[in-house]
Amino acid sequence: MASGAPVRSRLQVALDGAPPPPPGFRPFEDADTATLAALLWDAYRGTPDEADVGDLKGAAREVRLTLDGEYGTFLRDASFVAEHDGRPVAGALVTLYRDVPLLAFLFVAQSHAGHGLGRGLIQAVMHALAEQGHDTLTLAVTRRNRRARRLYDRLGFVEVA
Repeated sequence: MASGAPVRSRLQVALDGAPPPPPGFRPFEDADTATLAALLWDAYRGTPDEADVGDLKGAAREVRLTLDGEYGTFLRDASFVAEHDGRPVAGALVTLYRDVPLLAFLFVAQSHAGHGLGRGLIQAVMHALAEQGHDTLTLAVTRRNRRARRLYDRLGFVEVA
């Protein structure tokens, strides 16, 4: 077996009873695209997922592919941004992949990691999707990304593949 691509787990969570998110999260806007690419690169550097984006250009490509439907139809009204001092510092991009909402990317600037922004973004996503009538949210996480896995475990995600 080649050792190139990281091994991922597919996780999902039921959305019934998803509480409203804490304040401070806003819907994605087109004007966020370039900033979110830089944030994605910043968040992935030095993690087990760094190779997924490679560099700033790769991160920009991944954001563009997500918005353009490469990973399923982009769900603008279920994708959110967290700001600090009026500038985006974290984001969650969601698509509809094979008729199921997929958290395609979740990223928090390293300077703002550990302050609950990832958790709040996922809560915003879960609440929005539940309000839209969806019952499940899925994601894929690198098995070696322990920090992300702890977050998803705390939010009730379970491994399905």
